[in-house]
Amino acid sequence: MKKEDLVAKGLSEEHAQIAVDLWNETMKEAMKGFVPKERFDEVNGKLKEANSTIETLKKDNKDNESLQQQVTQYKEKVVELEKAAANTQKEYALKDKLKEAGALDTEYIIYKQGGLDKFTFDKDGKPIGIDDVLKPMKESLPHLFKADKPGGYNPNGGGNPPASNPFAKESFNLTEQGRLLREDPTQARQLAAAAGIKL
Repeated sequence: MKKEDLVAKGLSEEHAQIAVDLWNETMKEAMKGFVPKERFDEVNGKLKEANSTIETLKKDNKDNESLQQQVTQYKEKVVELEKAAANTQKEYALKDKLKEAGALDTEYIIYKQGGLDKFTFDKDGKPIGIDDVLKPMKESLPHLFKADKPGGYNPNGGGNPPASNPFAKESFNLTEQGRLLREDPTQARQLAAAAGIKL
């Protein structure tokens, strides 16, 4: 898109420059590659909307107030799109980091912390300080995290601990579940969570 072409079609120098700047800004964001695949259609839609807006601007050039209002609205939409894409990138990076730390329900942990804004990110949108955030949560809500030694527990009465998780489908055992719930409820919640069961 060239400014001269827009001027030739009836836009003023100033309005042509605004339209070109908006177009270039949108294209730069789309080309950065930081927009997740799920958001590609949204970005593509916004680019089509940019073309449509430019065509509308050409037709409405006589009404300067209307033109300025449309340009302002378009800029706001571009800012919203950039913010949404950045937040999506942060959310995916955070969920990956939480899974690496052994989290079983990443969305609940983000909710429990107060949302995405309660986490710290570096300039590239990567989460930092996750271990410090998760340490108290691992102590107070251990069932939200993978057990360090899955399947194992040490009953007070001695004996051999089960070789597998009594909550898991392939090794389901009500007797062991009951004993585990009585003797070590924390471990029971961890094993149940690992098997996808909420106690």
